[in-house]
Amino acid sequence: MIKEITWEEIFPIWSQKLWPVRTSPIQTHSAMRFMGNYDMENKETKATFLGYFLDNTIVGVNSGHGCKEIPVYGLNYRSRGLFVLPNYRKQGIGTALLEATKTQAQKEGYKIMWSYPKISSWDTYNRAGFNLATSWHLSETDMNAYAYCILE
Repeated sequence: MIKEITWEEIFPIWSQKLWPVRTSPIQTHSAMRFMGNYDMENKETKATFLGYFLDNTIVGVNSGHGCKEIPVYGLNYRSRGLFVLPNYRKQGIGTALLEATKTQAQKEGYKIMWSYPKISSWDTYNRAGFNLATSWHLSETDMNAYAYCILE
């Protein structure tokens, strides 16, 4: 079951499991913009944190928040921090979390959702309807690329 969780619930998973070697601060929002650059106004939107629960235990997480409108893409929503515990992978949990994040973005009126996934999670994003927007490149934590999907 997927339900909304708090920052306090998602933060330990992100800091200890998803980004354990990250040196930049992990915050509720990202200032990243789709296809590059940064905008601190992204931090003024509502962030939604989602957890996938099995037997009252969080086995997967994701989040999303709106981003400042940019030319060509308009209003856009960032999917961020997708992580599924290793023993629960390949069961559709990541895809379900991305679909729930898409639903949240649509409820908030967004028309495009984007992310900056790790190469190791690309199959999950692809199953959820994402398209690559850039080639893979080395980031602070892994090989990443910009990816997006159009929301219906």
